[in-house]
Parts: sequence; C-alpha cells; structure tokens
Amino acid sequence: MVGPRKHARALAAACGVLGLALLGSAPAPTAGAAGPVPSAPSAPSPEPGDGFGTVDPGVPDGGSQTTPDPEDAEPDPLAVTIDDLSPGSLPASGPIRVTGTVTNRTDEDWSSIRLFALVGDGSDFAPLRSPDELAAAADTEPDDLVGYRKTEVGSPGEVELLPAGATARYSIELPAESVVTTTPGSYWFGVHALGSSASEPDDGNAVGRARTFLPWVPRRYDDTPLPTAVVLPLTQPVRYAADGSVDDVATWTRVLGPTGRLTRLLELGAASPAPLTWVVDPAVVDAVAHLARGNRGRDLGPTGSGTGTPGPDETGSPSEGAPDAGDEAGDEAGDGAGDGDAEAPGEGAGEPQEESAVAASAWLDRLRQVLPGNQVLTLPYGNVDVPALLEHQPRLLELALAQRSAVLGDITPTEPVMTSPSGYLDAAAIRAASPETRLLVTDRMLGPDAPAVVDADGHRVDVTSSGVADGGPGPGAPLTSVAIRQRFLAEAAVRAIDPDRPPLVAVLPVGWSLADPGTFWAALDVPWLDLGTLAEAEAASTPGAQPVAVDPDDLTYTETQEALQLDEPLVDEVDGLVRAGDTLQNLLVDNTGIGGTITEEALTGLSYAVRKTQGYGRLVTDRSRRWVDERLADVTVTSSPGITLAGETGSFQATLTNDLDQRVTVGVRAVSDDGITFTVPEPVVLAPGSRQSIRIGARTTSNTVHRVRLEAVAVDGTPLGSTDDLPVRSTQVSGVIWLILGTGGGLLFLAIAVRLVRRVQAARRGEAGAGRRTTAGAGGSAAEGRPSFEAG
Repeated sequence: MVGPRKHARALAAACGVLGLALLGSAPAPTAGAAGPVPSAPSAPSPEPGDGFGTVDPGVPDGGSQTTPDPEDAEPDPLAVTIDDLSPGSLPASGPIRVTGTVTNRTDEDWSSIRLFALVGDGSDFAPLRSPDELAAAADTEPDDLVGYRKTEVGSPGEVELLPAGATARYSIELPAESVVTTTPGSYWFGVHALGSSASEPDDGNAVGRARTFLPWVPRRYDDTPLPTAVVLPLTQPVRYAADGSVDDVATWTRVLGPTGRLTRLLELGAASPAPLTWVVDPAVVDAVAHLARGNRGRDLGPTGSGTGTPGPDETGSPSEGAPDAGDEAGDEAGDGAGDGDAEAPGEGAGEPQEESAVAASAWLDRLRQVLPGNQVLTLPYGNVDVPALLEHQPRLLELALAQRSAVLGDITPTEPVMTSPSGYLDAAAIRAASPETRLLVTDRMLGPDAPAVVDADGHRVDVTSSGVADGGPGPGAPLTSVAIRQRFLAEAAVRAIDPDRPPLVAVLPVGWSLADPGTFWAALDVPWLDLGTLAEAEAASTPGAQPVAVDPDDLTYTETQEALQLDEPLVDEVDGLVRAGDTLQNLLVDNTGIGGTITEEALTGLSYAVRKTQGYGRLVTDRSRRWVDERLADVTVTSSPGITLAGETGSFQATLTNDLDQRVTVGVRAVSDDGITFTVPEPVVLAPGSRQSIRIGARTTSNTVHRVRLEAVAVDGTPLGSTDDLPVRSTQVSGVIWLILGTGGGLLFLAIAVRLVRRVQAARRGEAGAGRRTTAGAGGSAAEGRPSFEAG
C-alpha cells in the first residue's frame, strides 16, 4: 500500500494480514543488486534560464521541480529515480526493465534495500483513458494509492548498504505477462524502495518511491497509427553588452559545448527516426554566429570593409541581438552578468572568448547538418513578448516579424510561427498574425476535450499538449527524459484509443534533462504511433473537413499571464534604443548595417525571458543606449555667444565638428520663439576629425531678443544630442520713428523747393534792372524811397 509513512504503520497494524499481502515483503534476488556509486545523473543537467520555457535559475535541472508539500515535514528517506524504462509501452510479452538510482537523504546508513516495480493494474485500478485523467493523476500526492508492488515475480533491485548521502544504481526486471490489463489506456507504473536503518526498521512501508505512466495499446490499433508531432524549441536567453558583444560568454560556452543543452538538443533532433518540427529563435543563431566570428563589439567603420558592422546583403553576416535575462524566472537583480562600465566589452573579451568561438563554430556546423529535411519554424526575432508589444508598441512587433537571420536562411527554408513559452496568446496576438504565420497555443486555452486544430477568426491554430509540457508525476523531477517520454506515450495512447483520434502535438519543455537521444526515440518506435512534423499532424487532424471555429475572445488568457507581460517603461526603453540606432545609421555615410544590428540587439531585450527581470532588462538596454548616445554626441554644433542683426534680415556663422573616425552627414536645425525665422543650408558631409563652418540666414519681425537653440541633426532631422544656445538681437528701428523721420525729411525737401521757386520768381521780376545797382544818394534818404541811379 502507498501512504504517508506516519499513517502507514497504523494502517498496516489495523489491516494485519491484508496489509502484508498488499505490501509484500519477499526477499529480492541478488541478480538485481547494486552497490553504492557516486551520485551522477544520467544526463548533464540543462542550464537554467532558457527564454522559451518557464525555467527557474534556482532549480538545478533548469526546470520546475517537485517541492515537498509544506504539510509533509518528512520526505522519503530515500530518493528514487527512474533513468530508463524499456520498453516505453507495455509489450505483449517479454521483460520490462527498469534502471535508476537510489540516494540516501538521511545522515544514517540504510541497509537491506529492496526495490520493487509498482503497477496500477488488475481490477482494483482502472487505466487512465483521457488527457484530463492523466492531468489529474499527475497532480496526485506521491503517497496516494495508485497500484500494488510486484513482489512475487521478476527480479527486484537490491542494495545491501547505502551510507548517508550516498547514491547507488539499481535494476529491476518484470515479466510483461505479470501485468494484468483490462482496458486499453495508460497505467500507473513506479518503483518502491524498502529498507531499514538504525532508527527506521523495515516495516513494509515504502521509504522511497518514483512514479510514471506505462501505456497499453492493443494490436488492433496498429493499422491506424495516431499522427503525432514532436516540436523542439531551439531557444536560449540572449544578452548583449553595451558595446554589442555577446554577454555571459561562460554560459554560452557551456551550452554550446559537447555536453551542453543546445548541443544535446541538436543530437536529439539528429537521432529522430522521422522528420520533426523545430521552433527557432533566429536571435539565438545570430548570437552563436557572432561568437564564432570572435565576439567583437560594434564597429562603425565602412560596411563591407571587413571592419564595419556587416550589412544585410553580406552572406554569412548574421544580425546581432540585445539584452536579456531568464524567462519567467529570477528577479530584477538577475545573475549579475553584464555588470560593469558601459564602455567595457561583455564577458566575451579575453581568453574564454577563444573557447567560445570554437564551441560556437562546431555547433553551427552541427546545426547545418541537423536542420535540413525538418520543418523549421521561426519565432519573431528575439522571441519577443507579443501581447506586451501589441499593447504598448505594435511597431516593435512589426520589426521583430520582419527581421531575418542570414545564417539560418542559408541553412534551410523557414516558416513564421507565433507562440509563447506557456503556450498562451491573447486574442489581439491571434488576430495580429499574418495568414502565413502558424499559431501554437496550449490546450489550456480551450479547456477539456480541446481539438487538435481550431479556426480562430480565420487563423488556423494548432493546439499543443499541456500534459507533455508538464512532464511526469511526482515525487521525482517531472522533466527528466523518462518522465517526458512516458508522458508523451501516455498522452498518445489515450488519443489513439479515442474514437475521434485527435493528433498529438507536443512542444517539449526546454528545461528537461535530455538524456540519451537513442533510448528516447526507441521508446516512441511503436506501431500505433505515427511520428511526423506539425504540418503532417495538422493535415491529418481534419482531412476533408474544416477545423472547429472559435472566437479568439472566448479563448482563455489568464490574469497571471497578463500580469507577467512586459511593462510599458521597458518597452519604451527598447523603442528608444531602436530609434537611436536608426539615427546613428542616418548619421554615418559608409556604414549601412549599424541600424539593423542595434535593432536586433534591442529586440532581444523584449524577450519572454525578461518578464521577471524587467528592472535588470531596463538597465542592460540603457547601457546600450548610452553607448549609442555617446557616439552621436561626438558630432557637435557651435556658434558665437550672441548675434546682432543689422536689420530685419541677416546671417550668422555656425561650426559643425565631427570627432568620429568615420564620415558623417550632418545638418543644423534652429529653434526659437515667434518673430524670427531661419534659413539653414543643406546637410554637409564631414570627414573624420574635421569641422566646417556654415552660414545661417535669419529674418526677424520684431526688435526683441530671441533665444535661439541650434541642434545638430541627422539627414532625417533627428537631433543628435549636441546643441548651442545663443541670443539673437535685431537693430531695426520702430515704425513710428521711421514715420517721423520720413515726415521731417519731406518737410525739409518741401521748404527747399519753395525757396528755390521764390528765388526764380524774384529773379524774373528783376529782369528790367539787370546790370544796375540800387544805392542811397548822398544826402538823400533811403527811407524816402527815392532811389538814386548811377550810370555804369
């Protein structure tokens, strides 16, 4: 019987012989014995923080692990794992082999440990026959009664002595004929460990346990195998340093190495017996290519010269990405990666960079071998938070959809896809998708009995299994290779026996352990299962019929998902970086790639991976923005401290200076209050380290002092950041004074004219006496009016 240890003893005593019969205590044959071995997982643990799935950096395996119930203060003393279960579904005959480890969690030795297979078969336990039943089963408590131990048949495992903290391997063999099947479906299967210690006698109660599912599909279903599709997300958080080099190189070197998660993912795809579907973030491929090229920072030199930022037409020149952290995990403090001065390169500088370049090159070579022949879907660049962008900055989503990875495009044809780590998309995101974009959503958006494909406002939407994404039942880790594989088989089995036979589409969770690819696919090689691509499963879901029509507004988009979306300040910060990159692009004459590079870097700062590290995401984006602003500020405009115009029109001089090492095209904009207008020359091209004077025309309609600001601008008129403030004064006189002066001048000329006229008239009246002079006679009186004439 499976029950809490603190209640099991009382129950066993009450049940007496029945309890002993149920629990069993047959000694284990020595054939299954194993001694203590060093603790070692069956596959390297995946790195935390992938940007596609919900991964907690605090979880060693990079996935959501089962945590003890707060009310259960005493977990099992022994931790049991199932590392392999072969075959993965119940055969008609032959052995069922189970291998794994048992670890002593206590500080005392345990001895005489026996490990038995547990099966939920027979008349006492009905098989699970629907996805909802599987989901409910996976949520049951680890000590719930789900089956009986097989103590009388097969070869149980045995560990004679397990010291405190030690781990031992075990193996169990069980004949398939001993499993009593009544109905097709998925049966509980597990392992129970019994043993004793100095403080815990062997009372027949399990002191360690592991559980999974074992499906049984009769041969009559072999003629009509169920269409299934495995979708592998190829994603990883991408973060760039302030100078544009890939940050956190140590993590990249690890995940791209021979045992790294991204390499193991490629090997899993390569081992698939049939084509499968990849969901790829093109920013990841570009980041790896950037590492392979040496992880240099941004270069403003001429495009195509071998020193400048690669242009979009250069083959083998991928775009680059931008800041990022871990998906819906972590906190705003992040892991400290990327800290330091904004001028410093990322952690990619120095000796580790060489190792990363080797790992990146090898990984790209393997990618070129693995992807062709499969269906490859590309996420919006940077795996951006689509609902958040539609709410705050739809133009950024348009940019993300428009970006392409040149490296990925050279490897294989791709199709666009829109989905999210959780599988949730809101109604706006579904409606915003283009007709050629595939949509993947979780079945949780549609509720029980979700169809495999639906039509949402004319958009064809593929529905994925949340059960496979959740993994196996506790108490062990739900995202081990065996847990994921057996959940996939269980979900496929309940659909295979369903009269409607809806295809199974499963997006494998990012945080799973990715053990031996060969054993994973071998377990899926069963006659009742047809493994293929998403396109093939979709075609098989509604042959000759239209998919079920649904209203996007009726699909479930939880409040939790809405609350997790990126906030407006972060989106605006990234938008500012994109615009600053465009301005830098417009400034440079010979570099045609820097704008696109900075755009792609910025977009990775809007990833789903940043959702719970938004404060740190803003910090990383701000560092890149400062790097761009500092380059823009190297192009300046200056003028005189003050300008006085001699009249209502005039001109003054300004100087443009280029302190960059590249040619730039720069103009000037003059901004002032009302009453004055300016005529500025066309933008000029400045050589590196040069300056040039220009003349700015001004026209004023008032004699006040105008506060004028000169701004250095790019060719599109966007300010570069450099300004110069100066006062401009006009010496023109007021209209009243001009009226007075004009009137006075007119009167002056009138008086002169009158005087001249009178002189002329007087001259004419005196023509008869011409040549004579009038004088007063001697002794005569002039007052008498008698003139005196003297002959000449």
